[in-house]
Amino acid sequence: MYKWIWENYRGIQYITIPHWLEQGIDIGFSSRHTGASHHPFHSLNMGLHVGDNPISVIRNRHEFMSVFGIGLEQVVCCQQVHGSSVAYVNRQQAGRGAEDYETVLPGIDAMVTNTPGIMLAAFYADCIPVFFFDPIKSAVAIAHSGWKGTMDKIVLNTLQTMVEEFGSDIVDIEVFLGPGIGPCCFQIQPDLSEKVSKVFPEFDGIMDRNREIYWDLRLTNINILIEAGIKPDKIIDCGICTSCRTDLFYSHRREKGRTGRMMAAIGLRIPR
Repeated sequence: MYKWIWENYRGIQYITIPHWLEQGIDIGFSSRHTGASHHPFHSLNMGLHVGDNPISVIRNRHEFMSVFGIGLEQVVCCQQVHGSSVAYVNRQQAGRGAEDYETVLPGIDAMVTNTPGIMLAAFYADCIPVFFFDPIKSAVAIAHSGWKGTMDKIVLNTLQTMVEEFGSDIVDIEVFLGPGIGPCCFQIQPDLSEKVSKVFPEFDGIMDRNREIYWDLRLTNINILIEAGIKPDKIIDCGICTSCRTDLFYSHRREKGRTGRMMAAIGLRIPR
């Protein structure tokens, strides 16, 4: 059975997928600990755009990439504007946004690649990180799915890009949803609830509890994936709520916007 696990490398705790690692995929989702950043970004903050000392952030990124034996010159980052645009990435984009936020891929919230040695990296503090792996076409992707990205079906756009760029068959693709805000904590207003139900009339993921409205972003994304053709047994859901677990992760909502970011990273390993 497919599963995710915690790993520890020189004190750095991160989440990974063993059977993807076995197939030559480097994948990790960082925790908030064992880094150089100080309060309120303590301590493994990966975000260059949140007001932290950039020297500390770059050091943190170097440390996390050392888990995979990769330098920042191999990492590609996107702007993450809460949109649904997807970029195809190859060696020409290597290093974009890795040490300087000004060089990120602009207007992009998801990336796909089939180029070994390129690490796709995105940053999170409640939004849902969605990892993709096509073992047949040897291609990977990462999507940043907050509520706006979910409404715009960014995971569907990512799948379609994999089909167009690599000839992927959707039934072959495996997906992992990493830590993000859960339905226990993601309270929304009635006007947004109505919009969600119009976009997803069959599976909105909206819950009413004691006259308060909550949205299960994970469930909505999973249902989009299944409707698109992803086999349910090829979806791994971490299920951890970042807002509940600020002992492990940053949470934009729980920490009222003044906090750091975790990194979600995935890439095809260069054969040795």
